[in-house]
Amino acid sequence: MEETIVKEIQRLKKEMYKRKEEISDIKKLVNKEIDQEFYSNLSELSEKELETYIEECLSSINRNIDPKPEKKSITSHRKILGTPIVLIKRVLLKIIGFYIDLILDKQTQFNQQSVALYQALLLRLRQNKERIKQIEEKVSDCEENLDIIMDKLKDLHLSLEQLKNKIANHNPTVED
Repeated sequence: MEETIVKEIQRLKKEMYKRKEEISDIKKLVNKEIDQEFYSNLSELSEKELETYIEECLSSINRNIDPKPEKKSITSHRKILGTPIVLIKRVLLKIIGFYIDLILDKQTQFNQQSVALYQALLLRLRQNKERIKQIEEKVSDCEENLDIIMDKLKDLHLSLEQLKNKIANHNPTVED
C-alpha cells in the first residue's frame, strides 16, 4: 500500500516537472511571461500556493488602486498623426477632466475600500486558521484525557468487581 502511494507521488512529480518544462518552452518561444488574467481553478492550489496567489492579487490591486491616467501617459504610436492626436486627447481631457475626475475619484475610493476589505478578510482568515489550530490541539488534549479517565474507570470497575467477588466468596463462619 505504501509503495503504491510512493510510486504515485513520484509519477505525479514527474508529470508536474514535465508540465513546467512545457510552460518554460512556451515562455521561451513567446520571449516573455505568459499573462493569465486569473487562475481558472483555485481549488487545485495548495494552501501555500493559494496564500501566494492572494498576496499577489492584493499587491496588484494595490498598485492599480488609482485609475486616473497621468497626463504624461497620453501618447500615440502613430508617427505622422501622433502629435495632433495627443494634442486632441489632452484638450479633451482638460475639457471633460473634471467629470472624469469625479467618476474616477469614486472608483479610487471604491478600490481603496476593496483592498482594505480584502486585507481585513485575509487577516481574519489567518486568525481563524490559528484559532482552529488551537481548538484542535485542545480537543486532542481532551481526547487524551478522556482516554486516561476511561482507563481509570475501567480499572476502578475491575477493582469494584473483584471486591464484590471477595465479599460474595467470603462465608462468615460462626467463629467469626
